[in-house]
Amino acid sequence: MTLTQRNPMQVENLEGRRMLAGTPWGQQAKLIGQDLLAAQYPQLNGAGQSVVVIDQGVNYTHPAINGKMIAGYDFAANDSNPWADGDPHGTGVASMMVGNGFDYAGAHYQGIAPGAKLIVLRAYSSADSAEALNWVVANEAKYNIAAVNLVDRGIGGTAAIFKQMVAAINTLASRNVLVTIPSGNTGGTNVPSYGGSEVSAGSSNVWGGVASSSVRGAGLDFLAPADKIALPYWQGKAIYTNSAVGTSWASPQIAGAAAVLRQIKNFSNAEVISILKDSGTKIYDSKTGLTFPLLNLYKAVQLAYSRIGQAAPAPAPAPAPAPLPTTPTAPSGTTSSTYKNVGNGTVLQVEDFDAGVNGVAFKEAEIANYGGNNYRPGTGVDIGTINDGGSTRSVTGIRPGEWLRYSVNVTQAGTYTVEFRLAAVNGGTFHLEVDGRNVTGAIGAGSGANWSAFRSVFKTLNLTAGKHTLHLKFDSNGSSGGVGIFNYMKFTTGTPVAAPAAVTAAVGPFATINLTPGVKTYVQAENFDKGARGAAYYDTDTVNETKSYRTDTGVDVQVSTDSGGGYVVGKTRKGEWLNYTVNVAKAGTYTFDVRQAYQYAGGAFHIEVDGRNVTGALAFKSTGSFNNWAEVRKTGVALTAGKHTIKLVVDSVGAQGVGANINWIRIF
Repeated sequence: MTLTQRNPMQVENLEGRRMLAGTPWGQQAKLIGQDLLAAQYPQLNGAGQSVVVIDQGVNYTHPAINGKMIAGYDFAANDSNPWADGDPHGTGVASMMVGNGFDYAGAHYQGIAPGAKLIVLRAYSSADSAEALNWVVANEAKYNIAAVNLVDRGIGGTAAIFKQMVAAINTLASRNVLVTIPSGNTGGTNVPSYGGSEVSAGSSNVWGGVASSSVRGAGLDFLAPADKIALPYWQGKAIYTNSAVGTSWASPQIAGAAAVLRQIKNFSNAEVISILKDSGTKIYDSKTGLTFPLLNLYKAVQLAYSRIGQAAPAPAPAPAPAPLPTTPTAPSGTTSSTYKNVGNGTVLQVEDFDAGVNGVAFKEAEIANYGGNNYRPGTGVDIGTINDGGSTRSVTGIRPGEWLRYSVNVTQAGTYTVEFRLAAVNGGTFHLEVDGRNVTGAIGAGSGANWSAFRSVFKTLNLTAGKHTLHLKFDSNGSSGGVGIFNYMKFTTGTPVAAPAAVTAAVGPFATINLTPGVKTYVQAENFDKGARGAAYYDTDTVNETKSYRTDTGVDVQVSTDSGGGYVVGKTRKGEWLNYTVNVAKAGTYTFDVRQAYQYAGGAFHIEVDGRNVTGALAFKSTGSFNNWAEVRKTGVALTAGKHTIKLVVDSVGAQGVGANINWIRIF
């Protein structure tokens, strides 16, 4: 077969390069056990198998895949050259399946099955994709095809074309050819399907959580790292990237894994799927309440041998360790370790931690910067680009156990309030140490509307004058699988109004509320009792972000968009609550209507009377917008005469980390 390149490019052929001595594997490879598989069983690389890419063509002379293609066809142009005209997508997909190893940004990577051969079928429509699938049906035995990664740009096309695709996928499944598809990047829960014989893959981030952009739901079969990852990607002069995002990079990893397993034995599709699912790391997704298997190549190989009753091959001998340096390693980084003066109003940008080596000036779990901002590239700390309060950089991709050190000179002794500026959705915990002593205790990162919604968390501490060493330490992930994204620490002398107040008894009712059976009485959500945080209300942070109405509390009160005007309580979070003191004029059975608006789905709340849950869990009602309002009703609530405390408690929220806006509670 003679192939003529439509868009020839001269690039350095790196195929023969060996991994640089001492170059560590990238985090995405370590997450799925690829480093262990390559070190102990290098012969298990998909040799003897072929895999198919159905996509918008491939730049098959890319260094990572040069020489691997054994067949190809362009179903858009009807010729035998599946070259990609300026679109690097298929190149990345192919490389994730069979790419040779490469070193980029201080870390090593390779395709899942670098010993397998590649077939490229170029398709620009669903009609093209249907023809490509039929080609695979006709040629799967000839080329010993183990798997197909399908990216259908037309998303099924007409009913007739969709029927053809389903028939071809089912035929391939009956012949033990695994078809993999990406689940999509809208962040929704509607996983695409062609009839059930294919498998779908969604994205995890490099720390093991479900990527926020990944489509996930009951139809999702697997996860693989595909959020801010490294891969071969030919666009212009850039032939590699370390910031690729999308489920398109997840599904070819499952296809490559099928090739590796079929090198061991000609497993059926059902056996391959079972092995990959049973060996995968179980990842809980708080958005759907489901658990998905994250690909683990090393454990999959071990389980495959176990299921055929054989012992895995003896591991290859470990390479001799590199000799230790005879002289100390020079500090790396771009920021000076000279002491920074700290006084009233000082801002320490979190990314400006001390210069030095990993384990001394900072602690970072992996060597590559996955944050996308190339500030301080020598450290591996994940630094991202933001736009918040004049700051353009943040520290992101944080894992428990990591920390950052700051050498400071306190110019004036006294009580300081530290403002930690951060963003998180169901974030984790962290703390600040001064000279090795934990001075803040565990601080919760809390939850904002999204990972770009920066807000402030405050802690008060005493500092003596002189030189000190601060450590910002990250302790635990939240349910989202992350700690948070950190912008800066600001030091202010004294205690600002927004700092947490001590928990004391509530001063009393904000407004007089008298209840009588049959008389509709409105309890405005924003008129919760007077008093301190933890007594009259509880909010996960200490600042009213909307700065409306009751700015002396941390409750986010905002101008109402509902009929009648006024104010509402917005940005509710799990665990928050509001107290209302009421006078019941006459004992009776009451109905509670809660007026709420909710853009998302999921989450629940309940109402207590004098500490007793009287409603049970009530689901937030999705209204499609925070400006569309509806009531959630609970009938049959018995109240005795006299004074009572009514508490509205947010029990859970949807996957976006925020609950409904609340306008009022109508009681009658």
